[in-house]
Amino acid sequence: MRRNEPKEFVDVGLGFVGFFGVAFVIITAVCELTGQQALPWALVSLTLVVVFILLLQARRRMAARLRAEEARAAQDS
Repeated sequence: MRRNEPKEFVDVGLGFVGFFGVAFVIITAVCELTGQQALPWALVSLTLVVVFILLLQARRRMAARLRAEEARAAQDS
């Protein structure tokens, strides 16, 4: 599969990070409930959540820039 738009790379990253973010939050909750050491899992979960938020912000900026370029192109023609 060929990806030409940069937005698609961000979407794939969001899916990947989102999936593992949810998985690690569940692992953290299970460790917390069973009394096992949960700090490393919680730190990984926090990192994945932060990366997910950063990817969401990047996607929004990218979408806004693409809309502005399309509006500029529409005005020029």
